[in-house]
Amino acid sequence: MAAGDEVTSPELWRCDPDELGELLQEKEKAVRLLQVEVLDIVAAIHRGNVGKTLGHRNTLGMLQDLLRLSPTEASRRYKRALNLCPSQALTGETLAPTLSIASEAMRRGELADSQIDTIVGVVTRLPARVTIKDREEAEASLVEHAKRYTAPGLAKVGRRIHDHLDPDGPAPSEHENETPRRELSLHTGTDGRLNFSGSIGGETGTLFSEILSPLAKPRPAENGTPDQRSVSERNGDALAEALNLIADSGKLPIQGAERPHLTITMTWDMLRDRLGVAYPHSGAPISPEGVRRLACDADIIPMVLGSDSVPLDVGRNERLITPALRKALIARDKGCARCGRPPRWTRGHHVQHWADGGHTCLDNCVLLCDRCHRLVHHGGWDVRIVDGIVEFLPPAYVDRERRPIRGINQLAA
Repeated sequence: MAAGDEVTSPELWRCDPDELGELLQEKEKAVRLLQVEVLDIVAAIHRGNVGKTLGHRNTLGMLQDLLRLSPTEASRRYKRALNLCPSQALTGETLAPTLSIASEAMRRGELADSQIDTIVGVVTRLPARVTIKDREEAEASLVEHAKRYTAPGLAKVGRRIHDHLDPDGPAPSEHENETPRRELSLHTGTDGRLNFSGSIGGETGTLFSEILSPLAKPRPAENGTPDQRSVSERNGDALAEALNLIADSGKLPIQGAERPHLTITMTWDMLRDRLGVAYPHSGAPISPEGVRRLACDADIIPMVLGSDSVPLDVGRNERLITPALRKALIARDKGCARCGRPPRWTRGHHVQHWADGGHTCLDNCVLLCDRCHRLVHHGGWDVRIVDGIVEFLPPAYVDRERRPIRGINQLAA
């Protein structure tokens, strides 16, 4: 900076921690007060039906078009303006905001946007039978708690308020009692990941939580390191394991003369050399290494294709892990050989993959849970069986000398 230049903003790196904290609060309050002015403008646009006058669909459309907001953000600002800004009666007089207590706090710069949205949501969802006095007390309580709690904490306060003012909740309709509302939307992305959203009733939701809970428990590493997965990651892994259990139960209904299954078409060279990308019939790509992992305990149906990929001949399926062999593996490994999970969570794994000439026999197979199966295929772990004892060789980043670790259920053997 040249001598004599005016400093229009603080050199933040020179500030001590206290100064930075005070500066952050000061600027945040200024931003919040400016947002109040924006909401007042939105309220005026709504009152005067300005959106349609200027050629937009409505006020929401004007916010999206003019400010390039997402529909979600435009809707949030619209709701804040309707509930926290003054309105106008037909006679022209100014009417107080619907949520006047929260409005005053907002105009003092005391409420973050997420807190405002939570307060609006809690109060506006109160049933009509709740008195005006109770509504105002609920609003005042939420504004007071906002001095100490963020939006999630306010939501918990809001649930307690609803439990107190509306302990029975809305009565379910006869149709809802007869047929509970359950929704599930599925969308497969271009990267093959399946995204989904939906909602299920309380009874089914409780069952769903009870199924996932034992599968989603934190699992420390062998050296005692705490589980590094987030709660959402643990829940995702638990759902994957639950689906594997359901698929293995043999109780799913028949569809198209077959039980639910995953069909993948790829060349033998791709599977053997681990090159290229395989596509299941759903269209989502899977790497050959991923197919090798899936094929460890699967039915393989050889098929001869013509030059235009037209099936010319199809063989019979070849079961890789027979029921008798699985019983022998359970007797030897007593569950996942690496982490000790019960047998029902495990699948058979070939030490030397069958695509590489490995045999389907007790000396070349081991039971692994889904998590350990992935570590062996993708995490650099190797497996060997010496005189009936399963041993795991960790990757070099875990143990530079790669000293073998005996299967956990065979430690006393």
